[in-house]
Amino acid sequence: MRFLAAVVAVPTLLISWQLWSDHALEHRLKPIASGVAGRSVHVDCQSFWGELLDVQWREGEVYFDASGKPEGKLFLTRRTCKRLRQFEKTPHHGELDCLRDVDWKSSDPLPYSSACYARSSDTIYAVLILAHESYHTAGVRDEATTNCYAIQAMAWTAAQLGAPSDEAELLARAMEALEPGQPSGYASAECHAGLPLDLHPETPEFPTEHPRTPPLGAGTPGRS
Repeated sequence: MRFLAAVVAVPTLLISWQLWSDHALEHRLKPIASGVAGRSVHVDCQSFWGELLDVQWREGEVYFDASGKPEGKLFLTRRTCKRLRQFEKTPHHGELDCLRDVDWKSSDPLPYSSACYARSSDTIYAVLILAHESYHTAGVRDEATTNCYAIQAMAWTAAQLGAPSDEAELLARAMEALEPGQPSGYASAECHAGLPLDLHPETPEFPTEHPRTPPLGAGTPGRS
């Protein structure tokens, strides 16, 4: 009987620890997502069992009702939440070091075939996805618009996760360079300084404003 009780106790403790860990991360991500969205939103990290049963292809999502109103909650896959957890727990992110040597003035500064892309992309996309889904909760539905707004929120998002200032800005710059090559529907020729998707066209800075402030919601270019 003691052996049976031990066998039952181990997975029970493991499940409890996983639930606690997920809830703790959701709690830490909530104010970041809310800062991007400009309203209070919740973050739902996919459970271990949910990942096992998941057959969909996405890293995050937000549901909109029939009238086009978004839920005040965003869903992130377990893989994305794991990346974000690792990112916030690490003061230095070695996988991003190669971004410091990139020539951002070149025509293709971060090729998808490059070793630097292979090393850094998981982290870049994890931060992008958190900002991207947060903008959906603010009511932005068009994916290319959401992506462009999210790029402009990445430095602030990364800084809130504990990244040093220069590293946070490198993440945004990297995603700006990758944006033209994103899948159909996720890229826009208007995602540049001074063009319609620039949230702050009154400044020459793009994609990161100085000083950085919470993005505070969607769809109002030029808001401070």
